[in-house]
Amino acid sequence: MISQNGKADQLCVLQLGMHERGSGGGADRIFWDLFDHLANSPDLSLSAFFFSHRSATVEERTGEFCLGSSGLSGGQRLWNLRRAVLAKVADQSTSRPSIVVSHFALYASALLPQLAGLKHVVHFHGPWAIESAIEGKGRFNVTFKRLIERAVYSSANAFITLSEAFRKVVVAEYKVNCELVHVIPPAVNLQRFVPGDRQQARERLGWPQNATILLCVRRLARRMGLDVLVEAFKQVAGAHPDSLLFFGGSGALRDELNSQIASAGLAKRVRLLGFIPDENLATAYQAADLSIMPSQSLEGFGLSTLESLACGTPVVVAPVGGLPESVEALDTKLILRDKGSESIAEWLDSFLSGKLTLPVAEECRRYVELNFSWLSIAQRIKKVYSQVANE
Repeated sequence: MISQNGKADQLCVLQLGMHERGSGGGADRIFWDLFDHLANSPDLSLSAFFFSHRSATVEERTGEFCLGSSGLSGGQRLWNLRRAVLAKVADQSTSRPSIVVSHFALYASALLPQLAGLKHVVHFHGPWAIESAIEGKGRFNVTFKRLIERAVYSSANAFITLSEAFRKVVVAEYKVNCELVHVIPPAVNLQRFVPGDRQQARERLGWPQNATILLCVRRLARRMGLDVLVEAFKQVAGAHPDSLLFFGGSGALRDELNSQIASAGLAKRVRLLGFIPDENLATAYQAADLSIMPSQSLEGFGLSTLESLACGTPVVVAPVGGLPESVEALDTKLILRDKGSESIAEWLDSFLSGKLTLPVAEECRRYVELNFSWLSIAQRIKKVYSQVANE
């Protein structure tokens, strides 16, 4: 970007995130990895605004602004964010243009109505209101979220979606001009998610050495299909007594899943591991024989898919949302016939019987290195930011 005096100006990018580093969740990891890979760009000045979620205290680095706990009331969080971001906008001189980059509609709404007068790029991670409806939220709750989304998205100059599937959602659900939507997949931290020795990884985690371990890293929410996976595993567990199913994640369905597991007689075969801290996540993928993504709806891409592949562990995915886009160029055998329990059980039986030939660790890793490196993905995103700033 060139100013009137012929010198390069820095573009001030004000990123509105959700939670602190290491708090868990694909959207948070994408937010922070992107921030880190753009932070060294000489033509950008980055600021990250977020709330603490799991940490009592948060160490702020250059350009990072923690606005309090996510346990604050919604009104207080929005006020804190509005005050901090608009003050930052006001600080910028006319020779230093700025854009707002939002990752969550609720927090972006704190800047209304001024948001309509700012350059604004939306990273669309999912339809908030529709997800809430699927999770059984009340009509008022869903309607309120839909109004927020529409108000925020109407101010956007561009959208970035993780998949072609979510591009279609943005256009159909929010009546967005398709020319404003850029499909850019997520990337993986290739320094953190690396292949490792399976036996050593299991020893570190205290997992059994001689079992075939199936791993599902998902938030324990309705649309993730965890109950469907338990039902599928029930159908094949008897024929494959050395297999185990582990779930990594926290959420509202924990008690319900525990009851389902107990009723199925699988208490010794299925484990709910709870939230897996970031420092143990790569180890968990390394320790597993297979990762499973049984989502039933609204899956934008599935960052866990790429993280597992980067660790050398193959992944099987349901044909839902952007999940097929994450693995189809690697091996179409990694895509289930459909998302039902019978289809999952049939696939698992073939896998556990040794009838399926899947990509080996080296192939999984190479696939991610070639297609989902932050070195290339961050530059594609930066290009969108620059285009919007120059419009």
